[in-house]
Amino acid sequence: MKKMVCTIVSMFSVAVVLARSSVEFYVSPKGCDAADGSCERPFATLARARDAVRASKKQGGLPKGGVTVWLRGGEYSMRETLALGADDSGAADAPVAYRAWKDELPVLTGAWTIPSSAWRLADDPRIPAGAKGKVWAADVKSLGYDALEPDAPCGFHTVKPIFRIRSLTCDGKRLTPARHPNNGFFRTGQIVKPESTFKAGIGDMARWSPANAPCLEALGYWHWLWADQTLPAIVDPETKTVSLVKEIPKSEAGADASFHLSQTSASQNNQYYNFTIGEGKPFCLQNALAALDAPGEWHLDRTTGILYVYPEDSKGEPSQCRYELSLAAHSLVEVKDAAYLRFEGIVFRGGRHHGVELHGASDVVFEGCVLRDFGGHGLLLDRVRDSLVRGCVFHTFGHCAMTLDGGDRKTLAPSGMTVEVCEFSDTGLAMRTYTPGIWMTGCGHRVVRSHFHGIPSSAMRVGGNEHLIASNLVERVVLESDDQGGVDMWGDPTYRGNKFIHNIFRDIGRGGAFVRCGQGGIRFDDAISGNLVYGNRFINCSKANFGGVQIHGGRDNVVRNNVFTRCRYGITISPWTQDKWRAFNSGEKHRIRCEAANVGGAAFKAKYPEFETLLDTPMRNTFECNVFEGEEKSFTFVTRNRKIPEETVVRGNVLVKKLPDDVSSVPGFKPLPPESAIGPAGDAVFERAHKRDL
Repeated sequence: MKKMVCTIVSMFSVAVVLARSSVEFYVSPKGCDAADGSCERPFATLARARDAVRASKKQGGLPKGGVTVWLRGGEYSMRETLALGADDSGAADAPVAYRAWKDELPVLTGAWTIPSSAWRLADDPRIPAGAKGKVWAADVKSLGYDALEPDAPCGFHTVKPIFRIRSLTCDGKRLTPARHPNNGFFRTGQIVKPESTFKAGIGDMARWSPANAPCLEALGYWHWLWADQTLPAIVDPETKTVSLVKEIPKSEAGADASFHLSQTSASQNNQYYNFTIGEGKPFCLQNALAALDAPGEWHLDRTTGILYVYPEDSKGEPSQCRYELSLAAHSLVEVKDAAYLRFEGIVFRGGRHHGVELHGASDVVFEGCVLRDFGGHGLLLDRVRDSLVRGCVFHTFGHCAMTLDGGDRKTLAPSGMTVEVCEFSDTGLAMRTYTPGIWMTGCGHRVVRSHFHGIPSSAMRVGGNEHLIASNLVERVVLESDDQGGVDMWGDPTYRGNKFIHNIFRDIGRGGAFVRCGQGGIRFDDAISGNLVYGNRFINCSKANFGGVQIHGGRDNVVRNNVFTRCRYGITISPWTQDKWRAFNSGEKHRIRCEAANVGGAAFKAKYPEFETLLDTPMRNTFECNVFEGEEKSFTFVTRNRKIPEETVVRGNVLVKKLPDDVSSVPGFKPLPPESAIGPAGDAVFERAHKRDL
C-alpha cells in the first residue's frame, strides 16, 4: 500500500511540473523523494531529481531555457553514484543545470561521520611512550563503518590502480596518516637482497616488529628518485633489516588482486614491483599504531576496526570536533555520453575513489565548484569535448586533481576543453610522483589563469599536441621528486605544437641531498620536440643540474622572450649523440608513437613539416631574446660537460647583474603582461568558490 501511495504521489509530481511554464526542481537534505520537487516540497536526493528531469523531458520535451535542479544547502550523503547518461542531456539553448540555491552550500559527500560520543582515551601498549594519554580511539567497525579492506596499492609501478585510498578529516582539515619519521625520510642502508631486503637505522627495531606492527608499510623511492612505491614491509629486529613484501598476502587476495600485477611478465603477476632497491634511497614507515606519535596523526587498525587519533590540540578531545572518515569506493557523479549539463556552486568531497567522472561527454560546464578530499582523482575527464571548468577549487587528493583527455591527435582536431581561473593544490598524498594538478593528453586543451601550488611532483603533466598553457601561476611544486619540472613532458617527439605563454614559475623544487639530477620550471624530457616557451617568468626555478627550462634530447623547441631571475641556471640542455637520437626514434616503440599521432596523415604533415627530417640534426633548438639575471652561468649551462650543439640557435639573449624595474626596456625584449594578470585572483566566480570551500 505504501509503495502504491508513493507511486501516485510521484505521478502527481510530474503532472504539477509539466503544468509550470518553466521547469525547476528543488532538492534538500530535509526533503522527501515522494514530494513534488517544488521549492516548498523538495526532493531528498539528486537521483530523484534526475528521474524527474527524465520524466519531464519524456512528456513535454525540454523547455526553452532548459531545466534547473536547485540544490538547497546541507550535506547529501552519496552512498551510490549519481549516474547521468545520454537521456539526461540538455540542448544548446536548453541545458540541464544542477545549481546551488542562492548563497546556500550544497555538499555532496562520500564521507562517514564518527559520532562524537564514540571517542575514548586509548590504552594500547603499541602507542609510543610520548603519545600515551594523548591518543583517542573510536570503534568505527561496531558503529557501522565497513570499508576495512586495505588501501589500494599505489606507486609508479602499480598497474591498473583502483584508486581507493582512505583519509580522515577533522572539521574539514585532512589529518596525516601516522608515519615514521614524521618529516623527511630515512635512507636505505646496506642491501642484503637487491629485490627485497636492506639494513636500516630506524631507531628501536622492536617497535616495528611484526608483532607490534602487523600491517606495516613502507613508502619509498626504492630505485629512482622520481618513482615512489608503497609496499608491505616486515622489520626483523634480530637482523636489523627491512624486507619489502612482493607477494599479496593471502588474506588480502581476491577480486582486487589483479591490480597488483607487475609490469614485467605473466609469471610475476603476484608482485607489486619489478625493480631492485638501491642503497641510500629515501623511505618512511607507515600504517602502524607504533608510528602514531605526533599531533594531527591518525591510524585505523583494520583488524579490530579501531580508529586512533592524536588531536592537533593535545588538550582537546575529539568529541569537540567533527571527524569524517572517507567511505565511498565509487565516484560521486559519473556522466557518460551526455551533453549540455551544468554544475554550479557545488562542493564534492570525501570519497576513497574519484570525485567526478566524465566519459564521452560534451558541452559540460563546472563553474564555481569545490572538489576535495578524494583518494583517487578529483575530476576525471575522458574523451570530453567543448567543455569548461571555470572558477573551481581543487585540493587534497591521493592522486591527481584532474586528468584531461580529448580531441583527436590523428586529425589534430582540438578538444575545445578549457580550464580557467582554477586552483590546484595538495595532490599526490598517496602516490607522490606523477600525480600532478592536471595530467593532460589528447589535442587542443586550454589551461589559463590558474594557480598550482603545494604539490610533491609536477603541477602539470603534458602529453599530446596543440595545448595552450597560458597566464598560470605555478609555485612551490616539485617539492619532493627528483628529475622533474613544474611542467613536465616526456618521451615522445610527436608531442608538438604546445605553447607555454606568459606563465609565472616561482620557487620550484627544494633541492638538497635528495636531489641529484635536478628540479626545474619546464622540463622537456627524452626527445620532446617542437614546442614553444614564450614570455614566461622563471623565479628561483633551478635546482641541482636543471635550469628554469631543461631540455633532455629533443629538437625544434623555441625558448624566446622569457625572464630568468634567481635561477642557478637559466636554460640547461642534455645533448644526445646522433646515434642515441636515431636509436630512440626507431624500432617498435617509435612506430607505436608515430601511429598514435598519424604522422603520415595530411594534418600532421601540414602542421609539422620539420618532422620529415626528424632523424637528422638532434638538439636543433632556438634560445633567443631571453633576459637572464645573475652570473654568467645563469645564462646557459650544458650538462655532462658537453658543448652547446652547433645546430642550436642562440641569439639576442641578455645577461644583467640586476633585473631592471621595467624589463621591457631591454633591447629586443617584448613587454610581458603585469603579474596581476597571472593566475585566478580577482575573478568573482573563483572568489565565491573559495568562500564555499569548507
